[in-house]
Amino acid sequence: MSSTVGAPGENIKDARHGVLPWQDTGERWTPPHAAATVVVAYVVISLVLIGVGLVLVHLLAPVRSWDNHVNLWFAHHRSSAWNRVSKGGTFLANTMGVVVVAVLVTGFALLRRWGRSAALLFCGLGLELAVFLTVNYIVARPRPTAPHLGPTPSTYSFPSGHVAATFVVYGGIAILVSSRTPLRWARATAWAVAVVVVGWVGFSRVYEAQHHPTDVFAGLCMGIAAVGATVLAVRPAWRARIDSSASTPAAPLISLGRPRNAGPPEGEVMGRTIRRAGVR
Repeated sequence: MSSTVGAPGENIKDARHGVLPWQDTGERWTPPHAAATVVVAYVVISLVLIGVGLVLVHLLAPVRSWDNHVNLWFAHHRSSAWNRVSKGGTFLANTMGVVVVAVLVTGFALLRRWGRSAALLFCGLGLELAVFLTVNYIVARPRPTAPHLGPTPSTYSFPSGHVAATFVVYGGIAILVSSRTPLRWARATAWAVAVVVVGWVGFSRVYEAQHHPTDVFAGLCMGIAAVGATVLAVRPAWRARIDSSASTPAAPLISLGRPRNAGPPEGEVMGRTIRRAGVR
C-alpha cells in the first residue's frame, strides 16, 4: 500500500494539526474519465434547467407575476447610494472581473505546483458557459419589463450567467482553500467571501432589472452544479484527516530521543565494567 510522505518537519506539523500530508484523491484519474464526467454533467444540468425554464415561462404565471413585482419594487426604490452598491456587484461579475480573478488564482496554483487543482476554475467556467448558452437560447425568457439600470446584455434572462460564473470562481477558490489548509478560520473566511460576493451579485442583477429573482436562483443552482461536476472531474489533492477512532494506532513519524524505559547507553555500561575491573 502506497502513502504520500513529505519532509520530516512537514510531517510533524501536519500531525500536530490532526492531518496527514497531501493525499491525492484521484488515484485512478484519467483524462478520458474527466472528459466523460464533464460531458455527462453538461447534458444533465442542461436538461434539468431547460425543463425548469420551459415550465416557468409557459406554465407558472403566478411565479412570473411575482418576479415582475419584485423587479418593479426595486426599480421604484432606487437611490444613488444603492446604485453605487449595485454597480460594484455588477463589476465583480463582469467578464473582465471574473477572468482576471480566475487567471490570478490559476497562476498562483501553477506556481505552487498544485497539479490538477490548477484547472478547477477554468474547467468550471467552461462547463458553466456551455450550459448557460444552451439553456439561455432554448428557454429564451425575456428580461424584466422594469426599467433597466446600466447596459443590458444581448442574451436572454434565464438563467443568470453572472451569478453562476461568480459562484464558480469564488466557490472554487473556497474549495481550493479548504483542500489546502487545515486552518478553520481560513476555510470559513473563504466560504464567507464566496457567499457575500455571490449574494452581492445576485442582488445587483435583480436591483438593476437585468434578471428576475428566479433567474438568479437558477444561476446559483447552475454554478453549484458546475463546481460539483468539475471537482468530480478534476479530483484535486486533498488533506486527509487522521482517523482517531482507528483500531490500530499509527506509528510515530519520527523518533526523537530515547524511550522512557530504555536502559543506560552502551558506552556508560562499558565504562562501569572497566571501573569495576580496575577496583578488583
